[in-house]
Amino acid sequence: MTRIIASCTRGTHGLPDELTAVEGVGQAGDVVVARVVSVGAYKAVENTSGRDVRVRVGDEVVGVLGERHSTTSIYGGLPEGGLPVKAGDPADLMAVGGIIGIAASSPSSLGTATALELVGLAADRDGRVLRLRRKAADTVPATPVVFVGGTAAEVGKTTFASALVHHLTARHGLRVGVTKLAGTGRLRDLLTLADAGAHCAADFVDAGLGTTYGHGPDAVVGAARHLVGRLADEGAEIVVAELGGDLWGAGIPDILRDPGLVAAARALVLVPSDTMASLGVETWLGRNDITIPAVHGVPHRNVMAARERADRGMGVQLVDPHDTDDLERMVREVLFADREPGEGTR
Repeated sequence: MTRIIASCTRGTHGLPDELTAVEGVGQAGDVVVARVVSVGAYKAVENTSGRDVRVRVGDEVVGVLGERHSTTSIYGGLPEGGLPVKAGDPADLMAVGGIIGIAASSPSSLGTATALELVGLAADRDGRVLRLRRKAADTVPATPVVFVGGTAAEVGKTTFASALVHHLTARHGLRVGVTKLAGTGRLRDLLTLADAGAHCAADFVDAGLGTTYGHGPDAVVGAARHLVGRLADEGAEIVVAELGGDLWGAGIPDILRDPGLVAAARALVLVPSDTMASLGVETWLGRNDITIPAVHGVPHRNVMAARERADRGMGVQLVDPHDTDDLERMVREVLFADREPGEGTR
């Protein structure tokens, strides 16, 4: 039997060497121990080093209770009032990062969730249940922030954000802080952003949220403010902040309407699934009273055709993250239109 400590548990800021299992009613953010009954949609769990570890029947997973409302993957969560946790009770692996709950729906292409049986709530030797440690802030520093969101999962948000991070560091010598502010926790995305040349990195799991689904505005926005402040304190001159999933869920509208975060924002990069989605997101921004300047990215399609359609149908220039001239135009005309990049931030 293998015991895999899932990446989302890093939000505890340190598990004890010895874990015990106790019964009780689990809430979002509680650490839980479960045993694999059958391998389904997710055949691996990401560990605390960011490596996907294959799971087999009988293996134990130390994960985190929470919600996931994905439109492209598993939808599920916890019963109102919490999840009764007793040895042998059923549960599901809802995300590779180790979010555990009760799956309600899954796309046919993905198959059913990997089935688990609960061992118990993870506790220290004194029987105290282990939980993610939430962090929040009331204010936001003046450090510039660039949000990168999309119209769906897997449209290229991390690709765009990574390219922008590399451009800002390699061409302009800026100290860039990277973060993921919303979605379902997974370390891989944060490591990808950090590997692009970031000066510092932290995400919502570090702020005590295994997932931002199922949490109210105070928790999600408070964590986002904390993360921007933390990166600024660590020396970031600009923050690139990815928003997971699509813009409708995971508390993202609350983040994009928060006065402090809006004041710090220089741009909201919109990565679409196609050019029709680019037009749709323009409507969505207006309906949700989001005023952050929008930058439209290129979808994973033919770049020339996408540019032609967006120019003719919307009158906007798309930004291709693989084109350094495009990125430089964005930096000069949007991010630092009022001064040279780096001026006034060092």
